[in-house]
Amino acid sequence: MDSRSVYRRTFAVTAFLVVAFSALSVRVVYVQVVNHERLSKIAKTERLKREHLPATRGLIFDRHGEALVQNRHVSDVIADRYHLIDIHVCRKAVAVAEGISVREVARRFDDDRVRRRFIEITDNALSELLGSDGVRVRDIVAEGADRDHVVVCRDLEFDRAERMRSMFRERGIGGFSFKDSMKRHYPNPGRLAQVLGYTDAENVGREGIEGALDKQLAGVTGYRTVERTRRSSEVLSGLNAESLPVDGANVELTINMGLQEIVEAALQKAVVQFVPEKIMAVFMDPSTGEVLAMASRPHFDQETREGIRKIHPISDRYEPGSTFKIVALAAAFDRQLITLDSIFFCHNGKYHAPGMFLRDHRAFSYLSSQEILSQSSNIGAFFIAKKVEDRAGIGTFNEYIRNFGFGARTGIELTAEASGMVTGPKDRAWSRTSLSRIAMGYEVDVTALQMVSALSAIANRGKLMKPQIIQKVLSPEGELLYQLQPKQIRRVVSEEAANMLVTALTAVVADGGTGENATVDGFVVAGKTGTARKLRHPRNKGYYHGRYVVSFMGFLPAGNPRLAGIIVVDDPQNAARYGGTVAAPIFSEIASAAMPCMGIKPTALPPRVLKSVRRSAGIQGGRY
Repeated sequence: MDSRSVYRRTFAVTAFLVVAFSALSVRVVYVQVVNHERLSKIAKTERLKREHLPATRGLIFDRHGEALVQNRHVSDVIADRYHLIDIHVCRKAVAVAEGISVREVARRFDDDRVRRRFIEITDNALSELLGSDGVRVRDIVAEGADRDHVVVCRDLEFDRAERMRSMFRERGIGGFSFKDSMKRHYPNPGRLAQVLGYTDAENVGREGIEGALDKQLAGVTGYRTVERTRRSSEVLSGLNAESLPVDGANVELTINMGLQEIVEAALQKAVVQFVPEKIMAVFMDPSTGEVLAMASRPHFDQETREGIRKIHPISDRYEPGSTFKIVALAAAFDRQLITLDSIFFCHNGKYHAPGMFLRDHRAFSYLSSQEILSQSSNIGAFFIAKKVEDRAGIGTFNEYIRNFGFGARTGIELTAEASGMVTGPKDRAWSRTSLSRIAMGYEVDVTALQMVSALSAIANRGKLMKPQIIQKVLSPEGELLYQLQPKQIRRVVSEEAANMLVTALTAVVADGGTGENATVDGFVVAGKTGTARKLRHPRNKGYYHGRYVVSFMGFLPAGNPRLAGIIVVDDPQNAARYGGTVAAPIFSEIASAAMPCMGIKPTALPPRVLKSVRRSAGIQGGRY
């Protein structure tokens, strides 16, 4: 080979090397300089793992400090598919099971056999602890598995998780991690269930108090950033960081669990006796608006998530019937258009007018305004409402309805509250019969909470209070973050008008009144019965035949009210279906037990009530 040929070959090789190394240099510059930031982020993402540190969810208590919820330590058992097929992990477990060294396992068995034996060992261990509840390892490592991390068991109790950790250590089983967390536990299932709400699988509050105050109860999740090797071993480095969680606040409700249990027991008894479609109750302090008890059936199991989650007393709308008659009398008393002794002719139970026909449950001739309420006359209630409209102006009655809080949410600290529905003279739905219908509690939709709130305004001498269910919010350290302050929304009627209505309401519960079954020994009770035909849905389909929504609302002691409540029974069976025969006795049972529970001593009958009782004693009792 001549020198010229050698030269050419040398030159070609050299040129190739120069070009290759130049390209490599350009690539190095591109990677190290131009694309450095992006590639560094990718590398850090692969090495750094961000672990969430859950905050401890705040607790919920009743007004006397009884814990209504608990937090339990639980663990999610997570299988790492990559590690489950790692031969080194598999050999260690097989070595322990066979009683030989890892080196001996590698010498005796091929890799496929080791992996099969590891799967067998692990599945047996999981079955021993979990039975059939867990995921099988053979399914996790099977060809085509689409996830690297699989939850083998969720919310494992703390003691069982500890036994599993210990077993895995003893048997050399790797490839599993434990994600510790807190799970909500409700120690008294069925008590206050819908009001409390529940938390989902991520411990996020849903419905009720849990949902409405989730931000305060949840706290702030912390995190821990760690650098790990390809085999998930932690590396000590300057990139590690930690932010501790902030635990959630504790919430104290206005609920009195002693009273709540009385209400729950009475409702459950009524369900057995009357087999209603649903039944609900709300009891509150009329002077402050504090809700002391709230319950309904059908209810909800917070552990299984079975049942009806919504809070019936604030979410369900219904036509109240005769309990709504308090509005017409309150308006007329407030406008000084009538007195307790004002007389109205009730047309012997049947009233005809152009395009209108009204009927009473009994043939009443002349009734005083007080007797219109105590005997629940539909015709009399219409005449009183009409007098308000004729003398005080069209729309005045509707104004009082709205001032009592109907047609608007109360703003209670719970989820999914309904506003109800009120029709006014300027609305398209208004007709020539609307005034008569609304006066006796039809063509208006209310909630149980709205009704007892309106009644409480009468008990509170004309002042409407905002219903509240949160008494205190405390930081984990005990610092007071919120304290309930009674909030007066407005004065609805004068004190004189409210006092007259209280007198009329006591006649309802006295001998001869429609609510005489709501009496409580040693106390004067003021109240009103309600019986309304059950509405079909949609509304334009009219009413069911022979199906009713019956109710009773009342407060006591009448002279110094400490407790106001309402019972609503939707479509009761096995009884005469009236507010006075179904709902009033339930109220009496609850109130009779509530007085000693709340430390309220029996009171003597005031003279004005005795006079009211004597006045109504000669009238045969009604049912509406």
